[in-house]
Amino acid sequence: MQSLLFWLAAAIFAASLATLLEGIYAVRAVPSLARAVPPDASPGPNPPRVSVIVPACNEARSIESAVRSLLRQDYPNLEVVLVNDRSTDETGEIMNRLATEYPQVTVVHIDRLPGGWLGKNHALWAGGRHASGEILLFTDADVHFDPTTIRRAVAFMEQRRLDHLTLAPDLTVRGYWLEAWVAFFIMAFLAYKTPHRANNPRSKVGMGIGGFNMIRRTTYDAIGTHRAISLRPDDDLRLGQRLKRMGHSSHVAMGRGLISVEWYTSLGEAIRGLEKNTFAGLEYNAGMVVVSVVGVLTIMVWPYVALFLTEGRTLALYAGAILLQLALYVLVNGAGVPRMYQLALAYPVAALLFAYAIARATYLTLRQGGISWRGTFYPLALLRSQSGLPDRRGGAAHG
Repeated sequence: MQSLLFWLAAAIFAASLATLLEGIYAVRAVPSLARAVPPDASPGPNPPRVSVIVPACNEARSIESAVRSLLRQDYPNLEVVLVNDRSTDETGEIMNRLATEYPQVTVVHIDRLPGGWLGKNHALWAGGRHASGEILLFTDADVHFDPTTIRRAVAFMEQRRLDHLTLAPDLTVRGYWLEAWVAFFIMAFLAYKTPHRANNPRSKVGMGIGGFNMIRRTTYDAIGTHRAISLRPDDDLRLGQRLKRMGHSSHVAMGRGLISVEWYTSLGEAIRGLEKNTFAGLEYNAGMVVVSVVGVLTIMVWPYVALFLTEGRTLALYAGAILLQLALYVLVNGAGVPRMYQLALAYPVAALLFAYAIARATYLTLRQGGISWRGTFYPLALLRSQSGLPDRRGGAAHG
């Protein structure tokens, strides 16, 4: 038994060390847009027209302040397309009022959802159809922009000749346990999805973040628009993955100081928020769910238990693994932020809650036979019918 615990400790230590090294590489590979592009950067003498597409369903609480932050952009060639996706609150009225106040605002109202679409995906596609820009920016109705964000983003794309740029926003999070959980989620996402590898032109890893997906119109059309990912709850991520696998250039950057969003308002809301896309992110594969949950519990929770059950070299390996993981946790979330060291104390609890969230989301999806999103139920068989990734012919793979 002691020999088994030793070799398990050695394996966990090695995995923790490898992940920390990957994290160090990630921090260096993902630039900060604010640092990479100066505040006075110009997108060129003839800046391309940018169409910002904002879908919203019952977002009356946040839509106006978010859109006004867009309308304060200093970019000279901008239009904003607001898509009201079957809202039952005042979202549509707020959009109409903004359109009368600002000539660069267009409003699209959707009253009915066609078959074969998720609501948000259809709203994004509809917004794209009404947009006139050479560059499209898909964002959310609760994202707030610094006035220089779009100008700097376009300058970054033009300088690097990119087809696609996605930004990771500042996350406004309130409450100790929610902060700890979100920080763990970010670390786990980095370890599992390796988003930084999207910046390697030779890598097939792609990345897309819903708060800021900027893409050239020609590229968007070439990958089949949102029609190709019409049934993907993880549409933002799939957009980046699809275009990268089809040979288009993409980059992920940090949007710190330039875009921000309040992701969730409570820990319970965060756990419930994973219901719609967790199983999709694991390719609707129950085996991958089991591996993920067992992996989190074994690598990130068990070492804390083992501290009380082992001794000698085995204890040292488990303690070392814990220190390596905490170093990664702090590194990817802000090593210079004193609060991170306080949040690190909740690491094993956050890991347990993360494993629970994955298992819960999968169980509910399987029990219900699908997901409910924006007031519509989508059967699991229908969701599984579309991978959203290109097949050998470049189309959407199914099955």
